[in-house]
Amino acid sequence: MRILREIAWNWPLLAAGAVIFGLAGTLPAAAQGLRLEPVDEASRNAGFATWRAALLDAVRRRDTEFVVARANPEIKLSFGGEYGRESFRRALTGEEEWQGESYWRELQAVLELGGVFMGDGAFCTPYLACIDVPGCPECDPFETVYVTRADAVARVEPDANAKVAATLSWDVLQLDYEAAGAEGWYAVKMPDGRTVFLSSRDSRMAIDYRARFEKTAEGWRMTVFIAGD
Repeated sequence: MRILREIAWNWPLLAAGAVIFGLAGTLPAAAQGLRLEPVDEASRNAGFATWRAALLDAVRRRDTEFVVARANPEIKLSFGGEYGRESFRRALTGEEEWQGESYWRELQAVLELGGVFMGDGAFCTPYLACIDVPGCPECDPFETVYVTRADAVARVEPDANAKVAATLSWDVLQLDYEAAGAEGWYAVKMPDGRTVFLSSRDSRMAIDYRARFEKTAEGWRMTVFIAGD
């Protein structure tokens, strides 16, 4: 899957993501009970690590101008026509009704989760969108949910007050499309066949927001911040 993801970061092919990633079927039996613990390779490049730390600090402070200045002039923001620093600024400042603070939270989460260097030298984050699941190289990104913390609580209903069904740490689970969910929750199938619900604060999919950073003549720049297929 990592090879496919490296190809998919090539912008001319992004619109074909459904073809590249649209693997039919469900999570392979071999994936049952697997985990993907967090990976962060930023320290392999001291210059990038320092640059990313400053960017993350600015994101936490909601410093729009600092963050926009670290974006590539032609940053890719969607599979349609959204690109460039001005579109990025409008998204951060909430000029688009579905963006603003929620957009900041996604950017912060992507940076905090850590990532890996790709074969072309770019940095891809979060890690779960960029690497294979050990033992499950064909895990379908449209069918797979990753637990992104230790001791995440899964519940019997998509409600923070519902009964606890399980405690999970870095688990890789199959999305249950047939279960009735709610905004901010993923319905997932446990290895024993039960359906439980995970808060999106504790889990995410590879097709959720992800980012790519490249070394340019101006230094490191964020070249892609995108969600979807």
